[in-house]
Amino acid sequence: MCLLFYIKKQKSFVLAYDIDFVKKGGLLLHKRPFLLYPEFWEDSTVQLPSYITWQSVQFNQLNHALVSLHRGVYCFVVQPVVKGFFETRYLFYLGKTNRTLRKRYSEYLDNQQGKGKPRSKVYEMLKLYKDYLHFYYAELNTEKEVDEVEEKLLNTFVPHINTQIPNAKISPELKDIYLL
Repeated sequence: MCLLFYIKKQKSFVLAYDIDFVKKGGLLLHKRPFLLYPEFWEDSTVQLPSYITWQSVQFNQLNHALVSLHRGVYCFVVQPVVKGFFETRYLFYLGKTNRTLRKRYSEYLDNQQGKGKPRSKVYEMLKLYKDYLHFYYAELNTEKEVDEVEEKLLNTFVPHINTQIPNAKISPELKDIYLL
């Protein structure tokens, strides 16, 4: 319910306070939870191999051909651009592919257009932040490596768009952490 306060002015009322509920709804659409837990970052069992090299491209059709033709892990990161401010990044989603990273990238381009497997949280990310979304990826050699690195990253960062976090299956503290 909206509370309105009025100031009496010559037998007429002037609105002194109001809430734009459409704007508030738009703002709430952009509210995102993040788990920032240093204990996970410092855990020596989840440290990545030193040979991993990350590449990134802004996520759009024009950069499709720049993405690797190898398997690997990837993530979507929102990077706001604010003139005069330092670079800021928000990790939204982590994934893996044993096909090519370019093929997986292509599937996300389709998802952005409403095609493919419907995943509402992923679609929302791809649409709401399309001008600020970056695709980071690292090539890996074997399927086993891909699986291990993805699991370590998911357990380290617990991205809010991901629905399957390995440690959440065995940790009641992590289970449903974003449903609050």
